[in-house]
Amino acid sequence: MTEPPPGPDAPEHERAVHWLADYVYGTIATLVAIAGLTFEANPGELTTAGVVIVGAVAIWSAHTLSRLVIRRSWQHLRLTWAEVGDELASSWSIVSAAIPATVIFVLAGAHLWSMRTAFVLAEGVGVLALAVVGIGTVGGANQSLFRRVLYVVGLVSVGITIVLLELAVHLL
Repeated sequence: MTEPPPGPDAPEHERAVHWLADYVYGTIATLVAIAGLTFEANPGELTTAGVVIVGAVAIWSAHTLSRLVIRRSWQHLRLTWAEVGDELASSWSIVSAAIPATVIFVLAGAHLWSMRTAFVLAEGVGVLALAVVGIGTVGGANQSLFRRVLYVVGLVSVGITIVLLELAVHLL
């Protein structure tokens, strides 16, 4: 006999939702870093990869610290190392969201493609990641098809907006 899948109130579901939410956070942060790097005249492949991953680690640290400030406040200034580790582990998906772009730039450094292609690929992968998260979290038939499509389009629109803003600034 198989067990039914966890419902929306199950701890596994809640952890998965938090993981995906932080992944979206990391994806958007990565898109912003990539957009900023496109302003460099000749960005190096490995330098760009380093900026993307170090930026993700910095945002992961800031995100973790902000959660620890909340925890510490709630617990009247008592905080354990285990809680710090829990917070770091629970938001690790922020860094994992930067890994595809980092790999793309490292492969550009190995001369598999040009930096221009790497930027396009990394931005495309970021927008695609937002679409995948949207499709994965859109919910079931209890929502209308219009609301589900609107939700996915909304997530993808954030990524596309970042890319379009970058293009607009370059054209100015």
